[in-house]
Amino acid sequence: MKGAVRYALFLGCTVPARQMNYEQSARAVAEALDIELVDLPFGCCGFPLEPISRVKALAMAAHNLMMASEEHLDVVALCSACAETLVKARWLLSHEKNLLRRVNKALTPLGVEYEGEAPRVLHILRMLHDEVGVENIRRRIERPLNGLRVAVHYGCHYMRPSEAYGGFEDPERPRGLDELVEATGAESVDYPGKMDC
Repeated sequence: MKGAVRYALFLGCTVPARQMNYEQSARAVAEALDIELVDLPFGCCGFPLEPISRVKALAMAAHNLMMASEEHLDVVALCSACAETLVKARWLLSHEKNLLRRVNKALTPLGVEYEGEAPRVLHILRMLHDEVGVENIRRRIERPLNGLRVAVHYGCHYMRPSEAYGGFEDPERPRGLDELVEATGAESVDYPGKMDC
């Protein structure tokens, strides 16, 4: 990668409250790869609100997307549920005009309107895999993790719904996270619950 690449860092609610080590690691990896993670005043992605009000959950996601769009930054999310929520909101609001009208009505008290010019949203692992590249990461490993066996877990939000993600991985047989682990010198092992929710 040439020069510093910039992304808006979406931490969500859980990472700052319960997974600060994840945030610190992500920032350290980004810095080592000449990636600038820009902090914006994002709110909750909307995921916890979805069972109560789909429209209000989408309005929360849309508001966050607008902030990144105003700064001309794509979004990198650490939390899989946040990434899924923002990706899905971006996709739904560009495909369902009636839903877009309802979301904009919910945004009226904030004095903003979502116009559909949303930035790309990437889970940090997708950014590392697709944007930085597995081979680039492999070349930059300073202390290989040879001999370490790692059991990765994709979870149910990482790449579904696949149509909203643009089919970046096979949702039934993903390999990206395994490839990133293997780039460090570690061995990614298969196990029965690997794709469980």
